[in-house]
Amino acid sequence: MADVASAVRPSWRTALMARLLPTTSEAQVIAVRETPLRVLLRSIAFVVLYWWLATGAIFALERSPVTRGAGLVFALALGAFGVLLLVRARDDASPRGARRSFLGGAFLWSLVQSSFYGGWLVGPQGLAVHVPVQPPSLAFATQAVISMLWYQLAMLFCLWLACCITWDRVNRTGWWALLVFYTTHQLACISIFLGVANPGRGFFPTDLVFLESYFGPPDNSLFLIFSLAALVVLTLVFTIKALRATMPMRRQALTLLTVLGALGVLELFVLGLAVNLNLWDAFLEFRGY
Repeated sequence: MADVASAVRPSWRTALMARLLPTTSEAQVIAVRETPLRVLLRSIAFVVLYWWLATGAIFALERSPVTRGAGLVFALALGAFGVLLLVRARDDASPRGARRSFLGGAFLWSLVQSSFYGGWLVGPQGLAVHVPVQPPSLAFATQAVISMLWYQLAMLFCLWLACCITWDRVNRTGWWALLVFYTTHQLACISIFLGVANPGRGFFPTDLVFLESYFGPPDNSLFLIFSLAALVVLTLVFTIKALRATMPMRRQALTLLTVLGALGVLELFVLGLAVNLNLWDAFLEFRGY
């Protein structure tokens, strides 16, 4: 009788697997919930909200030396948490893992941006002065790069760190997110140096206003058009791959990158228009300058 009972009663391993693995009907429900449209809408809310809040918070924390110091401490903690997220999510092949990895990369990016706008991580102090406006040239471009040298090196270090953490792992969403952040930023910086209609004056705090000396003429250069085209192509590649993805994690990761790329396209597009979106006016008013 004992043998018959044990044969009928499922083992603890079978019971555990039954709880962890969804049945066919449950898998169908999950598949319905994870439609491309739902993934897209969730990704838009996830990325855009983070982008808007993080950028606004970086501006607002430059209100005073106290808030700048508090912002640096918070950013360092956020960066450390970002590294932890990258480590924990690198083998997580689920949509949640993709979002966690994305946040890890975004937190590292926010750390560098907070350090830059707080004046903690700019460049050699000898160049932190207003320089006469000059036409774009190789010598002037070199001077502009050196004026933000530590900032540039910090961005490259974060890219290298994320690459090392996620190398040859199933989930590299955070590294790809950092790469898109970095690529968009570099294209925007070069475009502003060569000339755009709307370089975004007024966003730098007082200690960094000297960097506006490196803004080019108020006319859109051909490089801006090239940058827009390149970023549009990259975003379309992400979009097509997301639509073709069969793994939920891969679809989620590529959709997040699609939204991030679209925001980059919007950013470059606005540089070419003499308009102000006033998206962060409340944060800038809190900063007070």
